[in-house]
Amino acid sequence: MIRKYFSSRNQNNRLTLNDLYFKFQNLYLYFRDKDYFKQSGITKKFLSEAIKFEAAIKLSFQSFPITKWEKEDITEDRIFDTIEFLFDKVSKPGSMEPFDTDAGFQIWDYGSYSQKEGQSEYIEIVNMFLIDYGDGFELNDRGEILSLGDSALKNILCADILPYDVEHVDNKVINAIHKWRTRNQSLNDRKETIRELADVFEWLRKTKKLEKVLDKKDDALIFDLANNFAIRHHNPSQKGNYDKNIWYSWMFHFYLASYHAIIRLLIKHEK
Repeated sequence: MIRKYFSSRNQNNRLTLNDLYFKFQNLYLYFRDKDYFKQSGITKKFLSEAIKFEAAIKLSFQSFPITKWEKEDITEDRIFDTIEFLFDKVSKPGSMEPFDTDAGFQIWDYGSYSQKEGQSEYIEIVNMFLIDYGDGFELNDRGEILSLGDSALKNILCADILPYDVEHVDNKVINAIHKWRTRNQSLNDRKETIRELADVFEWLRKTKKLEKVLDKKDDALIFDLANNFAIRHHNPSQKGNYDKNIWYSWMFHFYLASYHAIIRLLIKHEK
C-alpha cells in the first residue's frame, strides 16, 4: 500500500490544474525510466513514431512529448485522457534474458512483461494525487478516471453493493453509479441515470418486496419524486422550472442512499 503524507491525508492542499500537470509529468517519467512503457515503444532514450501516431489518432491532440506541453494545451480533459491512454500502454518488465540477433550478436533484454502488474502499480501511484484534485478522482481497474464526488457524499458512492438480485438490482445500481461518476456527463445523461435507479425501486415494488420494509407513505415519496420532476414520465403537471444541476445531484444521492437502506432492511427481513 502506498503511504499518503500529511497534507494529502488531511486534505490541506487541493491541487490546481498546473499542480496536476506537474504530478502527471512525474508519473510518466517515473514509469518511463523503469521501462514500464518499453513494450509500447517508450524508453528514456527512445520514443517510437508509432506511439506518437497512435496517440494522435486515439486522442483529440498530440500528447507527446508529455513533458513539453504548451500552456494552452494543459487542460483537465487532456491530462485525464493521456493518463487513461498510458494505462493501456503500461506493463511491468520481467527479468533480463539473453537474445541472439540475426547478425550473430547476443543482447540482453526483458524476457516478458506483465500488463496486469504494471497497471496495478500505475493505478496505485495515479490515485495518490488524483484524489487531491478538484472534488477527488480515481482511476479504476478498467482504466477509467471517475469522480469521487463531494467529500461528504463519497461514502454513499463507494459503499458496498450487497448481493441481493444480480440482474434486477445489483448490476443496475452498479451501472448507475459508474455512469454518474463518469466525467463530463450531460444533464440528459444524469437524468437517465436517476431514471435507472428509480426503475430498481419500480421492480422492488412490482415484486412485492418494497412493501415488506416501507409503508405506503414512504413508498409514495420515492416514486413521487421521479414522477413529479419529469424524470420518468412526461405530462403537463410535472415541475420543470428548477435548477437541474442542483436537483439532479440531490435526487441521485437520495435514491442511492434509499437503495442502501432498503436493501439492507430487505436482507435483514428475509433472513
